[in-house]
Amino acid sequence: MSKRIAVLQLARLLGKEEFYRRLSLDEGLEPEELSDTQMALLRLLVDERLKELVRGLAAEVVASDDVTDVVSGVAYLEDRLSFFSELLTASQREKVRDGFRSFASRW
Repeated sequence: MSKRIAVLQLARLLGKEEFYRRLSLDEGLEPEELSDTQMALLRLLVDERLKELVRGLAAEVVASDDVTDVVSGVAYLEDRLSFFSELLTASQREKVRDGFRSFASRW
C-alpha cells in the first residue's frame, strides 16, 4: 500500500473537511507525500481528534467479518496501526490502543 492511500484513509477517519483545511490542501487532492510542515499539522490534528480516530477504527473492527472476538479485534487494530505507522507517532499509536482497550472491554 502506498503512503497516499494511508493518508486518504486517515483523512476519512479524522474528518476529510478538517483534514484538508488544516493541511492547506485542495479537497480531493491525493498527495503521495506530505511536507514536514504538513506532517506536523497532521499529528496535531490526530492529537485533537484522537477520540474520533478511535471511534472510526472501532467501527471498522465491528464491521469486519474477520473479527469474531477481542483477540481478532486487537489483531485488526494492530494491522491498521502498522498501516498508519509513518503517519502516527508511537505515543499516538499507544493512545489509540488505550482508547480501543476501553471500547473492547465493553465488547
